[in-house]
Amino acid sequence: MEVPDDLREAARAGLRPRDRVEHLAVHPQSAEHFTLGFYLLSQSLEEAEQHAESVCRRLLGARVLPTARLLDVGVPLLPMALLEQRSG
Repeated sequence: MEVPDDLREAARAGLRPRDRVEHLAVHPQSAEHFTLGFYLLSQSLEEAEQHAESVCRRLLGARVLPTARLLDVGVPLLPMALLEQRSG
């Protein structure tokens, strides 16, 4: 099974306003593997990871995504200097 060309649009259509997802990207790793990238509003790193996992599980359960397994959830860390620029 290959990653569908319209995966981003299909996943985006499955989002709800309360998901607070500002941006969604699909990063194909191979013909069969992909990574979903979310930019979402959250109060903490832990909350962001839990929220992303919840959204992914709901999209998988609703069959919005192709038959897939959730392997991992993680938030890329930003350098402290960048965070200081954004808040200052």
